[in-house]
Amino acid sequence: MAAAVYTAVIFVATLLGAFVGLGGGVVIKPVLDAIGLDPVDTVSFLSSVAVFSMSVSSTARHIVKKTPFETRIILLLSAGSAAGGLIGDLLFRALLEHFNEGLVKGVQSLLLGCLLAAVLVYLNGRFRRFFVRNWAGIIAVGLGLGAVSSFLGVGGGPINVAVLVLFFGFSMKDSAVYSVAVIFFAQLAKLITIYASNRFEPYDLKILIFIIPAAVIGGLIGARLNRLCDEKRIRRVFTVCVGAVTLLNFYNAAAALIF
Repeated sequence: MAAAVYTAVIFVATLLGAFVGLGGGVVIKPVLDAIGLDPVDTVSFLSSVAVFSMSVSSTARHIVKKTPFETRIILLLSAGSAAGGLIGDLLFRALLEHFNEGLVKGVQSLLLGCLLAAVLVYLNGRFRRFFVRNWAGIIAVGLGLGAVSSFLGVGGGPINVAVLVLFFGFSMKDSAVYSVAVIFFAQLAKLITIYASNRFEPYDLKILIFIIPAAVIGGLIGARLNRLCDEKRIRRVFTVCVGAVTLLNFYNAAAALIF
């Protein structure tokens, strides 16, 4: 039962992640938190594995199809996001050690809900954009995105997209491509940290047999849709999905912190 539910959620989430830059985990984490089949640590781990698998397949497709991107920005963002991924995972572990699981889950949901609401306001308004091109600025942006992505266990897709639009002046369509690269390195760093510290034991790894193929297939289909659809359609799907997930995060935060 759990495997079927997780597989369905992860397939849809990673398809949307590669399609419009949601990252997948932004859908996976709150939905699995709301279903409540596993503790917050397990949900965070499964979400990280799923969005990492999605990022591998969708990035590979973009490379094969020769999707245009600036290699220098990709490499510097990736270096920053890998370091940020380590920082975010350390912060998540520290909170779990000092506070109860419900509080950590509530804080994650509240923070993600607030960030997603800010993303919607920014991307649907008229705000100034910057065009950062110096190496230190690019690495700093990647560091911040990687830390948020790893701490929340969500990939950070829509947050990535908004930040990339803000700081680099990309379109949403192009930002989705760069976002996947940031997700790949941030989640890779987190998973390496888990492996190096022998923290796989508490998890039922058999479920990965189902969720990794679902994430890979979802990523491939989403990357194809990204190439086929125009900016207007991508923006519309992105806005609807982020709005729904924002409301779900605020519900999860209220359930964990109030009820």
